[in-house]
Amino acid sequence: MKTLAVGMGLVAAQAAAQPKTLKDFLASADEQNVDRRISLEQRQRAEAEFRAAWTGLLPSLSASATWTHNQFEAVANFPNPATGAVTKLVIIPQDQLDGALRVDVPLIDTTRWFRALASNTAQQSAAEREQLTRDLVKRQVVGAYYGYAAALAVRESSKKSVAVAEAQLKLIEIRVGAGAATELEQMRARAELARNRQTLADVESLVSTTRRSLNTVSFLEPPADVALPTDDLHPEAAVTTFEEKVPELPTIKAADLDVEAAGKLATASRLALVPVVSGQFTQRFTNATGFQNQSTLYNAGVGLQWRIDVPTFQNMQVQASAESTAKLAAERARLQARDQIFQDWNRLEAARQKAELVQAQVAAAQRASQVAKDRYAVGAATQVDVIQAERDVFGAEVAQIQARTELATARAGLRLSAGMPLFSDEQR
Repeated sequence: MKTLAVGMGLVAAQAAAQPKTLKDFLASADEQNVDRRISLEQRQRAEAEFRAAWTGLLPSLSASATWTHNQFEAVANFPNPATGAVTKLVIIPQDQLDGALRVDVPLIDTTRWFRALASNTAQQSAAEREQLTRDLVKRQVVGAYYGYAAALAVRESSKKSVAVAEAQLKLIEIRVGAGAATELEQMRARAELARNRQTLADVESLVSTTRRSLNTVSFLEPPADVALPTDDLHPEAAVTTFEEKVPELPTIKAADLDVEAAGKLATASRLALVPVVSGQFTQRFTNATGFQNQSTLYNAGVGLQWRIDVPTFQNMQVQASAESTAKLAAERARLQARDQIFQDWNRLEAARQKAELVQAQVAAAQRASQVAKDRYAVGAATQVDVIQAERDVFGAEVAQIQARTELATARAGLRLSAGMPLFSDEQR
């Protein structure tokens, strides 16, 4: 047992030590994210409402029992002339017991039929909205994950700038001691080091907040190190290719199902003018046998109910307006979906071009920094040139980090907006 426990502990430790990828955070969010759980509850509620609607069309059983104490009883005696026997009929007993079992069967109820159909459609719409929420949660996780990775990368770049500033200050102090540098240069170096440390403090705060955001949306503890996404900078297909997928989006399907449900409710409101036909069967138990002189007896029948009033016609107008509103909402959903894809596609193209250009910017800034250091070493450049060159390097590196993050986020956003899987190995 001890060996088994040790082995299980090692397995758990290895699992905990495994690096967490974006897929891990997406899987955790799909199970634990609050918005995701709310959408699941809403779908289950829609399913329960549908079950309640269609089971209302089934026969219903009711039972009742009463005890009544009457001040006086009513009894009738009927003699038989042939035999002389007396038949006692209890019309009203002093202690009256009554029981009944009743079965009601809805035969024709067109309004309830269409309401049940509308509830079924609403259930399907809730399922599509659940998928929509899943995509929205994925978008949140992707943004938080890449944001955290970018913050970590900026922190590393900031730490490197601090290290360079510290080395520069030590060099200046040595040169001041040797009389080869002025006190002004020393003060500049100290000020630059303080500025870089302030930047690092701000970045540390950014790392903490992005880490917390990723944990909040995924309910998974982020690792200490997350690599920036890599990208081969390939262009995506034409925007029209993505717009063709709009009819299959969950938000569009849900909107269309809402139109269908509203149409069925509108039909149900008009069918309120159709009579409701129902049947019933009642089995009665009583000690007040009356002239029938039977303690158990039944009755059965068919009833028709027809009601016309002003609220019925007003409800028709309400449901007709609701159907028109649902149609307009579906049209708006299509326009918004296309606009979202168009915006994401153009955002991706801008990010891709920026990522291509920023590579040259980083290379140029690094080369300029080295040249400034070499020239300063031989007295051909000033300390200000070196400081500015280092700032340019830091700025270019931050721009590169931002460009890579924007590109990865834009690619994921475009795929989600078009209802496509995030990863090539993910199948729907």
